[in-house]
Amino acid sequence: MIIRGDILPGRLAALFVFVLALTACGGGGGGGGGDASFLGNNNSGGTLRLTLLDPNGIPTDTITTSSPGTVQVKVGNRSGIVVSATVNIGVLFPASGTALTDSNGIATFQLEAGTEKGAGTISASAETNNGTQTGELNFQVGQSGLRLGYFDDLGTFVENQIKIVPGNMLSAGGNAQLSVSILEPNGSLVTTVEDVRFSSGCIAAGQATINPEGPASSVNGVSSTLYTAAGCSGLDEVTASLVGASAQAFGTLNVSPPTTSAIEFVSGEPNLIVLKGTGGENRDETADVTFRVVDGSGLPLQGVPVDFSLTTFVGGLSLSTDSTLSGGDGQVSVTVTAGDVATVVRVIASTTSDNGEVIATVSDLITVTTGLPDQNSISLSVGSCGSGGGGFVVESGMRTDGLCRQLGVLMSDKFNNPVVDGTAAVFTTEYGSIVGSCLTVNGGCTVEWTSSEPRFPTLTDNDFVRTIFDPGYNCPSHNGTSGPCPDDLGFIRGGRSTILVHAIGEESFIDANGNGVMDEEERDLFANLPEAFLDHNEDGVYTREDPFCLSSPSAPRCIAGQEEIFVDFDSDEVYDLNDNPAVYNGLLCPPKGDGIWCSRELVNVRDDIVITMNDDPDFFIILTRGGSVVSSTVHGSTQIAYVSDQYNNPPAAGSTVSLSATDDCEIVGATSYTVPNLYFQGAYGVPVVTRRDPDATPDEFIAGNLVVTLTSTTGTIVSETYACDGTAPDPCSFSPQPPECSANGGGGG
Repeated sequence: MIIRGDILPGRLAALFVFVLALTACGGGGGGGGGDASFLGNNNSGGTLRLTLLDPNGIPTDTITTSSPGTVQVKVGNRSGIVVSATVNIGVLFPASGTALTDSNGIATFQLEAGTEKGAGTISASAETNNGTQTGELNFQVGQSGLRLGYFDDLGTFVENQIKIVPGNMLSAGGNAQLSVSILEPNGSLVTTVEDVRFSSGCIAAGQATINPEGPASSVNGVSSTLYTAAGCSGLDEVTASLVGASAQAFGTLNVSPPTTSAIEFVSGEPNLIVLKGTGGENRDETADVTFRVVDGSGLPLQGVPVDFSLTTFVGGLSLSTDSTLSGGDGQVSVTVTAGDVATVVRVIASTTSDNGEVIATVSDLITVTTGLPDQNSISLSVGSCGSGGGGFVVESGMRTDGLCRQLGVLMSDKFNNPVVDGTAAVFTTEYGSIVGSCLTVNGGCTVEWTSSEPRFPTLTDNDFVRTIFDPGYNCPSHNGTSGPCPDDLGFIRGGRSTILVHAIGEESFIDANGNGVMDEEERDLFANLPEAFLDHNEDGVYTREDPFCLSSPSAPRCIAGQEEIFVDFDSDEVYDLNDNPAVYNGLLCPPKGDGIWCSRELVNVRDDIVITMNDDPDFFIILTRGGSVVSSTVHGSTQIAYVSDQYNNPPAAGSTVSLSATDDCEIVGATSYTVPNLYFQGAYGVPVVTRRDPDATPDEFIAGNLVVTLTSTTGTIVSETYACDGTAPDPCSFSPQPPECSANGGGGG
């Protein structure tokens, strides 16, 4: 409700005391000091200083028709300097706009209000020994004698009071309209547009808002604004001040206190924390969880007690506090500290409403884990760098530099939750070049591989690299002495680059009892990891330490792997099988088992993949039937056409193999095939079945040819032509048969 409270004389008396106190303190400094809002700003770097004084010699920023101002322009301490001044509103005296400085270096002008009201600027300049000096001062032209108040229901003007609607107690978060009428000295409403500024303690504290936020312009002599309680409660004294004049009005709102309506979850950061004692860089053992207490209007409430608990305390999970009070923004925060068991947990926040009802909510899930990748949860993939291909085979990679593939790694922990952001993945490549590392976000990250040198082994170059034209060529799938083969020709392969990614992590084990740790009873249920290595020959073992290769280094598999390198995780310069003894390595080894049946020392988890650089445009095609290379096609039989480069590598994904026939040779089935995304080495093959044109008569029959054509993604076109079955068709096989076939008893075939 509106509380008249102090009577107007009391309010004005208090205001008068305040003004006297301000004057006693200098009011901002008469004649040249104090409140900067009444003083000019020297924009040119000179010494001009402008001050506007009211008729009592007090600095001011406002003049009216009944209260003109005096403008003092100070130019150092020299007398006799000509100062020029102009204004864009009001009237300046002397009319010439010039004046001389006195013995104190001050030139004086009179400033009076004209017919126009609003904001104006005084500009001054003077020529001195130091050059031209300038300065400016902003001021307001108002109208004197204006009054603020409102008209009550009887039409009586209540001066110096704000009209507040509704006039009863305002609900928490509610709205009220504040308005004042502006009267001329003769008692009529002003016809000009005036601005009124509304202010209060709650508005200043941000616990109430007004709309419009700035001064409210009058319409037909009335200025109004919408007041919204936004956390304010109790009495709020509101003041309406007429801009450019001294008129004010007052009012009091009584805002009812808000009631707790809800607790909202705000945030939980990070949402993945690591087991107690396993933290490190980017590996937090604690998470900060924030809630907000609001009233029925959704506004924050301060000083509300909030209790905290967890959905589980397994493994020693704990909270930094059991309860706290909400702050000015309605928020409360609590810290969750991890235990030594992997789990998921939520924070429960609760409070009691004014009517005794318990209000509660929960946070998002917080995962407590190692945060480290385990071996069976790391995977490497190949994709496109943006434009162009993204398959395993890089078209023309053996000949062209700068061709790109994107290598993506995804890593999860033992519980298949994404590893913590910032986990480092390190990359190595056999051939070409690759960005050395990346840091995960949401469990994954990518780097780029680029075709470049090297493309052959460092020690032996291409001396032992197998091709489809080698003297010792042997293709298990056909008896040809050369040409594309669907099989792997051996360990010393051309154009195949192994790429290794590794990261610090844990071995994988089977958690038979589901308690999240490696128990003694599970000591044998894990996959032991030796140190990671770059597997050049793709045989799955570190060749340089392989017993067979140590005794037979000239074997093809051993030659192919002689340049393999390993990642020396323990920096002892020796390749370790990590089997002395072979125990589980990882943070899920409980402290009581560390060094007994398991180890909390970490290992390198790893994955590898192979990119093939083919030798486009040199492709070759052969036709086989029944395990033999053939030079012609037999109608009705299934042949296979194989395509590869000289290293027996297939075309890149997206290339096409098409079949066509001439004359009386026809293709049975598909005539075009798109090369898929191939990974293993070997030629790409498509089936070929032909037939004789059944409409061709014996005397018209022309055998024709089969044409097999490869069109690669780079535009390379390679074709091979094969003769179709040249045997003329039996005349008696036609329907209807010729008369001679019927005369002979209907033979035929």
